[in-house]
Amino acid sequence: MSRLDASPQDMGFDDEKLALLLGSVQREIDDGVSDGSVLLIARRGKIVLHQALGFANRKERRLASTDDVVPVMSLTKQLTAAAVFRYIDRGQLSLTTRIAEVVPEFAQHGKGGVTVRDALSHQAGLPMQHPVEDWREGNASYVAKICAMRPEPAPPGVVNYHAGAAHAILGEVMRRVDAGQRSLTRILAEEIFVPAGMSDTALTLMGRSDLARRLAPINMLLDAEGTIPQRDIEQIAEISATTEFLAGDASSTAYDIFRFAEMFRCGGALEGRQILSPAIVDAAMTIQTGDKVSGLYKAAVESQAETPFPANIGLSFYVRGTGVFLASMGTLSSPRTFGGSGFGGQLFWVDPDREITFVHLVVGYPQLYTSRKRSQRLSDQVVTALKHPSAR
Repeated sequence: MSRLDASPQDMGFDDEKLALLLGSVQREIDDGVSDGSVLLIARRGKIVLHQALGFANRKERRLASTDDVVPVMSLTKQLTAAAVFRYIDRGQLSLTTRIAEVVPEFAQHGKGGVTVRDALSHQAGLPMQHPVEDWREGNASYVAKICAMRPEPAPPGVVNYHAGAAHAILGEVMRRVDAGQRSLTRILAEEIFVPAGMSDTALTLMGRSDLARRLAPINMLLDAEGTIPQRDIEQIAEISATTEFLAGDASSTAYDIFRFAEMFRCGGALEGRQILSPAIVDAAMTIQTGDKVSGLYKAAVESQAETPFPANIGLSFYVRGTGVFLASMGTLSSPRTFGGSGFGGQLFWVDPDREITFVHLVVGYPQLYTSRKRSQRLSDQVVTALKHPSAR
């Protein structure tokens, strides 16, 4: 069911430019770049576009719906970070808390100084990637391997994106502070999903047959040399359904991700309830990585004779920052724009200056670099569709 609160014109958008945006998405579906998309655009909290295009399952000819439940991949990291923020707000953790204070075995091989802030900002000296099989055994087993490993510091001036390790260890931190009373699934649900009214979001699909029935399957569309192998993507799909994995396990709808983004746009509040403090929200949207470049994309951009771009990571959230470079949030959004991105093009962002919220959930994944270029183009189209910034 599409949810609309206002017409695009009433909120200052140009209908013709929004039609161009939808046409661009449809052409890529027709060309096999992706299988389907669910898009949501809002301004000042009012939804002006909520539309599904293409297929939820192309093989079965199942058309996409705005109610589709989609694996959100690394948007899970922002969901996990938000749960950590609740612990910080209650004084149970601090950004300067050393991981080893809560998980003593993490201190092995000189990792004792790594803090919660380091993990949230991908600066914990952990590997960019592990074998996907390591994730299958669940968070606790994976954390044991992380604790036993030696640190892998990033090269000078580089942020080595932690695909799995940092948020897995943050999950264990929350579980231990919680004295093991709640599973990770319950922690995320009770700390974030329930308070934010995200009824169609879950860390795993265990016990959520209502969501599993509406799930759009993970499907990799390219299996070329230098890309993530098709089998790895298939394994992520299996892991997401059954295993607690805090870096990429969640499934959600575009509307629920919109509610999550709106909570941050409104300084941690939603529908009159203060879920997070304005102070932690401000910290989350402050760049923690300085001018360090993104290690995740460094090789890809250099292979295209392009200049590596800044990581611009806050506390697990990405921040647009200044300058012109390849950015999922576009080149035209304001410097304070923040959001999250996941493999294949899963995306949300908030431009607080223009008061725009954009969500794009994707079915059928192109490769990482291709999806980032597409996200940039679509994000720029959203911004340029706003013709009356003062519209109420």
